[in-house]
Amino acid sequence: MGTNDRASSTGSSPAPGDGTFTVLRLNPVFRRLWMATVSTTLGQWMQSTALGWLALDLSNRSSFVGLVAFAAGIPFLIISIPGGLLLDRYDRRKILICCQAIAATGAILISVDVITGFVEAWHLLVFAFVNGSLQAIMNPAQQAIVPSLVSRARLTNGIALMSAGQNMTRVVGPSVAGAIIGVAGTGAAFLCQAAALVIALGLLLTTRFPAMATRKAVTSLGSAFDGARIVWNRSDLRAIISLVSISILLVFPYLSFLSVFARDVFEIGPEGMGVLMASSGAGAVLGSIFLASRKRQQTGRWYVVSGVVYGFLIAAFAFSPNLLVAVVLLLLAGFLGSAYVSAVNAGIQHRISDETRGRVMSIYMLTWGFTPIGAIAIGAIASGIGISATVAAAALLGNLLLIALYLFDPAVREI
Repeated sequence: MGTNDRASSTGSSPAPGDGTFTVLRLNPVFRRLWMATVSTTLGQWMQSTALGWLALDLSNRSSFVGLVAFAAGIPFLIISIPGGLLLDRYDRRKILICCQAIAATGAILISVDVITGFVEAWHLLVFAFVNGSLQAIMNPAQQAIVPSLVSRARLTNGIALMSAGQNMTRVVGPSVAGAIIGVAGTGAAFLCQAAALVIALGLLLTTRFPAMATRKAVTSLGSAFDGARIVWNRSDLRAIISLVSISILLVFPYLSFLSVFARDVFEIGPEGMGVLMASSGAGAVLGSIFLASRKRQQTGRWYVVSGVVYGFLIAAFAFSPNLLVAVVLLLLAGFLGSAYVSAVNAGIQHRISDETRGRVMSIYMLTWGFTPIGAIAIGAIASGIGISATVAAAALLGNLLLIALYLFDPAVREI
């Protein structure tokens, strides 16, 4: 393997005096990027909550909820690879700002569509696809900028703090959106999403980022697939991506169906859906902070054990006997799921060089396109056997695949 593709591990030990919030406290540019990312993610969680509830309200079918989730996530499969090429070819900050502005405009348009009463089911599919396409570029752009702002010794801390901030919005965003939907309707929730995106755009426009060199040599269509080639030829990267792909495909889609659990299983309405999503988000914040406080990269065994326990928690949630048990299980699942994803992100970032960071991270973001594939399958099957049985079966299947990968792929055990 070439030395240009593997980032050196030299200097990856924590700096003296580091604490959990060191990077956030001492690095003002990182702090402003963190604030912009948090504001963006807050808006996106409000949008996700409103979109899920509106999809169920318009169609009265869990299969359509899954279809909307599919439309929002499939761009990660289509856009991620060419998006990674853009991130390695052009200024990542400018790309992020451009996408932010388009996303804010889209949120305003959908809010007007809903408030005026012209909204139809197919509008949700179009909006979800456009918004997902922007996210497929914005998410890796945010992640790819972080290594240029923090030292390698504090990279895991910086990545985990970004994750903690984003997960924090899973507590606030769905709760606020659920309350807004209950009082003022889904249109108002989309309008609040637009406001959050505008705030994030203002932060990015007024922040002086360090100069980021463009790489004019990265121009060909073949260059867009460099990330896939690097991951395929690197057993460590291939193993990490394989592990997280299983959980993303079979376990994470449960989030798309919390509106169905809220209305049809627990009968708690949109406000209750906000509670469910906030419970998962609260656990996710704690999971990210937990990882931020750790000084070592995680092993293959850690990834597998965390993923399997996470799957069991989601399966148990699916058959929760009451709301209190469901909230506790979602809190625990959020903790493990967040720590798992943050560790994967940090593990990849530590292993790659900046020259290929955008394209390799685009492969990681591409795996999130598996969530809508899982969601549309779960939605279709749930129409026949029920949402609880379907979500639990998918999570347990994911566990079996994780264990099989650990047993039969030596690269997983060697991470």
